[in-house]
Amino acid sequence: MAIQSFKGLGWLLCAVVVAPACYMVNSHGAAEQAKLNAMKGAILQAQKDIRGLETEFQTRANLAQIERWNGDVLALAAPTSGQYLANETALASLDQPAQIQNASLIVPTGAVAAQPVAAVATAAVAPVQAAPAPVQPVSGKSVAQQDRELHDLMKKADKRVAMADKGVLSTSTIDDLKKLAQREKLALR
Repeated sequence: MAIQSFKGLGWLLCAVVVAPACYMVNSHGAAEQAKLNAMKGAILQAQKDIRGLETEFQTRANLAQIERWNGDVLALAAPTSGQYLANETALASLDQPAQIQNASLIVPTGAVAAQPVAAVATAAVAPVQAAPAPVQPVSGKSVAQQDRELHDLMKKADKRVAMADKGVLSTSTIDDLKKLAQREKLALR
């Protein structure tokens, strides 16, 4: 009987010794695996560095050839400051705010502007130029004729704006905008 009780104690003692030993072996294996992975990463980084250094070495070895090509064929030179600005005054003038010109519709005397929004949109499409002198009624034309001419001019401007829109927006987007504008127009009534 005493032997039986010592047999159980032996198994317990064996388990107490073997379990930490297994843990330590497993832990040591994980540490060695981490060191191996770190070494693989260092090798890959060293290979990248070697490739970079080889590329730079080859480029520097070819510098003489590149200089010959530049002298014979390309004739490239480093930019000088004069290529960008003439002097310090020109540099200081860049800091000045740009002058903004607003487009405006010039309406002949006695005529009513049909669609001023289209005229402003046309002015945004076409480059802004100096404003012409105000239109004075011509002795041979009535106000109605001038109004008709203005209306024709506005139609042409609408066509130019529409042509500019063709390249910028898709037809589905333009259709959606038209529908939205019609809804807003109805909502304002």
